[in-house]
Amino acid sequence: MGRDISAISTEDLLNIPITLPKESTRQKITEKVRASRKAREQSKQLLEIAKTGVERTIETDEAIATAWINQQLEAVGINLSN
Repeated sequence: MGRDISAISTEDLLNIPITLPKESTRQKITEKVRASRKAREQSKQLLEIAKTGVERTIETDEAIATAWINQQLEAVGINLSN
């Protein structure tokens, strides 16, 4: 069986080499993480707009709901007419 992680001495643990990626690689990773977070937040916003848009369609009519959805999308910087 394998060694239990708690059986590693502090000295052995401190002697494990750790290599950091190059600065350019770290910057790329940082950019990707930020882009991912932004996309996730935008996805949440779009989901809320869509849910509220469906509710407005049910409560009023499609034209009013569509106008509201387009207004909300414009407010978050999304244009679906392209």
